Amino acid sequence: MTQAQATPARATRAQASRPRNAARRAELVAVASRLFRERGYHGVGMRAIAEAADIQAASLYHHFASKEELLLESIYVVDRDLVVDQLPILEGEGTYRERLERLVRGHVGHIGANRDAWWVAGRELRALSPGKLDEVQVYRRRYQHGLGDFLAAGTAAGEFACEDPRLSALAVLDMINGPNEWWEPGGRLAIDELATRYAALALRLVGGDPEGTAPGPGQARKRRSSAR
Repeated sequence: MTQAQATPARATRAQASRPRNAARRAELVAVASRLFRERGYHGVGMRAIAEAADIQAASLYHHFASKEELLLESIYVVDRDLVVDQLPILEGEGTYRERLERLVRGHVGHIGANRDAWWVAGRELRALSPGKLDEVQVYRRRYQHGLGDFLAAGTAAGEFACEDPRLSALAVLDMINGPNEWWEPGGRLAIDELATRYAALALRLVGGDPEGTAPGPGQARKRRSSAR
């Protein structure tokens, strides 16, 4: 075999191994997230994670250099991957109301699908070193500011009635983050139903009617004045 023939073969094998490595890393992050939730970050060592994943500790270190790196990747399931997936919704097709509805449903659905990572992101953030904490905060601020800009644009278009879009964005995020604290599988509401209801609540919070008859800012002020 010539060098020219060998090089593409090696490249093909390397490309094929990437999805497997990514999938294996995701599995290890899921195992670590579960243990961090059950025992707390400081109560879990790399050996315990390796045992739970049924691999040798050396193999775990092949994928992650440290326990903090595993913690960061666990938090990134929420504070990077979610943001990367969600923000394009705000720039996609549909009315402002439709896009906000899709964002909220996706956000709440993500909580249901990644409960361990959400627990870790909410309670173990301060275990990160300052530099890694700053990396996470960049994504959090991007989500907040992106939603705030979107609500401002939706208000200007007459679909929402937000006098303070930045504050409204924080209020929406506070609300849709809430199920992380209390939702359990098998409870009164399935996650899909909960996501639908939260989408309707978010629309009401920003002055967008779920039925598609949201008042403009001037109308909202008149309605509040007539109610007093």
